[in-house]
Amino acid sequence: MSSIHLVIFLLFFPASLCILRQVIIGNELSYQLLALGLLIFTIDQARMAVIDLQQVTQAKKQIHDLRLDNFYTITLSTIVIELIGFYTSSIILGWGIILVLLSQVWFNVFAGIEIQTSEAITIQSCGIAERLPILIADGLALILISLWVLKIYPLEIVLLIWVLAVTYGCIKLLNQR
Repeated sequence: MSSIHLVIFLLFFPASLCILRQVIIGNELSYQLLALGLLIFTIDQARMAVIDLQQVTQAKKQIHDLRLDNFYTITLSTIVIELIGFYTSSIILGWGIILVLLSQVWFNVFAGIEIQTSEAITIQSCGIAERLPILIADGLALILISLWVLKIYPLEIVLLIWVLAVTYGCIKLLNQR
C-alpha cells in the first residue's frame, strides 16, 4: 500500500463509518437511502482521490508544467472540502451532501486539465465547456438535495437522485473502457 493509499484510507475510512452509522440508524427510508448513496460516493471519491494524486505525482516527475501545480492544489482543496462534507453528513446529512456536491463543482470549475497516463503521460486542457455536462448534473443534484433538506417530497427526491447516480455511474464505467 503506497503512502497516498494509506493517507486517503485514514482520512476517508472514519467518515465512511460515520455515514454507515447514518444508514443503520436513519429513522426514515429516504434518509437511509440518501446515506447509503453517500456511503457509496464516499468510497468512489476516496478511490478518485488516490488516482488523481498518483497521476499528478507521476506527471510532475516527468513533465514540468505549471498547470500541474494548480491541479494538485485544486485536488487537495477538493479533498479537504469533500472530507468536511462527509464528516458533516454524519451530523446533518443534507448539509454535508451539499458541501460534497460543492466540492465537485469546485473541482470541475477550477481543475482546468485532465491527466492521461495510459501509455505516455499527457496533459489535456479541460475547461468548463468540456465539463459542462458534469456541472449541469452537479447543479441538478444540488437542487434536488436542497429540496430534500426542505422536506419537499423526500422519498421521491431520493429515488430520483438514485436514478441520476446510477445513470452517472454507468456513463462513467462506459467511458473508462
